[in-house]
Amino acid sequence: MGKYRTESNAESGYKMPKEKEVSTRLLRPTLPQIDIDQVLSVVEHWDSAWENDASIRIFDEGIAQYMLVDPESHLKFFAALVLSKPSLRCTIIDEEPEDELDNEAGNTFTLFMRHSPNADGFKRIEYLKQTLQKRGYRFDH
Repeated sequence: MGKYRTESNAESGYKMPKEKEVSTRLLRPTLPQIDIDQVLSVVEHWDSAWENDASIRIFDEGIAQYMLVDPESHLKFFAALVLSKPSLRCTIIDEEPEDELDNEAGNTFTLFMRHSPNADGFKRIEYLKQTLQKRGYRFDH
């Protein structure tokens, strides 16, 4: 599986998606809500294949930062932060997502959960919050 078009798919007009190994420090969230229940579930059921399968979709801003594109990519990103993953293989898409986190929420996250996590879950949430706060993000509670 290559990163770029091959002769056979170039003739059909199909452009293979580009993939890139990206440091988690360079990934930028665009959605202001963090579903703690889902993040903790992804952490608990982490599949190491996600680190290399390019299932995280990003947009290349061209300024050494990459915007996360969809909710699934955000969940895996937040779980990767909790698990201290240094980098993830991502698929670069051509369409820039709306940056709701910056444009509408002033880089402030809203955390929500339906179930109260156990002590380990609380530690993981605090670690995630500290990591994001070091990157300049805020939380509404």
